[in-house]
Amino acid sequence: MTSPDRTHEFAAEQGRRSLSTHPSSEFAGQTSGRTRPVRYGMFLRPDPRTCWHITQATSALRAQFGLISAGAFPPHATLIGNLCTEHGESDLTAVIDPVLSSLTAFPVYNSGLARGTNNGHTTYEYNINLDPTTTLPNVDLNRVAKAVKAAVLPLSKPVRDRFSTPVADYEFAGHLGIASHELMIDGHLSEEVGEYLHQLPIDPPPAMFMARWFTLYAITSADWGGNWWESLAWRVVRSWRATEPPKAASTLPE
Repeated sequence: MTSPDRTHEFAAEQGRRSLSTHPSSEFAGQTSGRTRPVRYGMFLRPDPRTCWHITQATSALRAQFGLISAGAFPPHATLIGNLCTEHGESDLTAVIDPVLSSLTAFPVYNSGLARGTNNGHTTYEYNINLDPTTTLPNVDLNRVAKAVKAAVLPLSKPVRDRFSTPVADYEFAGHLGIASHELMIDGHLSEEVGEYLHQLPIDPPPAMFMARWFTLYAITSADWGGNWWESLAWRVVRSWRATEPPKAASTLPE
């Protein structure tokens, strides 16, 4: 079932704001007093159907409950986040490129909407960390995340931002966030939000998508020690597209 027209309009407006209200000068660097501190994130972009589902769901949560943190980001799974560095973006792309430039696309499996516990409160996300049996980690996804971490770790600078893990301490667990940071602070809406999510009249995300697109983002906030999602802005630094896997040979007689 398709969503109401208002949801489409709202999501489109959010996209315009992320591009138009934050001038590129904010991303000039970390040392100037005129710019906001930059963090970098290396994200897996899901397929368009999954991205559209997340956009509609997070837009609905903002409209109904004022939850903005998950929707402040583009739909993504974090391979590495909260990367603070004194190196330039060309240095970052140079160490990431060998990891991703020869990567072959691989399947990622969505195990469904999951309840998490963060800071003692219930949050919501799609679990994409497992294989088709939902019993073991997705080997390919975890391998890529581990390789990205190893590549950028020497360039990282430890920081202690709120609800964020420094690169050296980060343990990957693939997920797509839906409702998180606000519920981590105050969980009194958690059950109501969960019921609302399950009843939203939007198409569910596919159970599987191919991991094809990986993107490095530059991210700023006015207050990384506080509710940083309330002033979040981002831009794409560079994307990498994985090559397509070889097609299986046909078993039909010629």
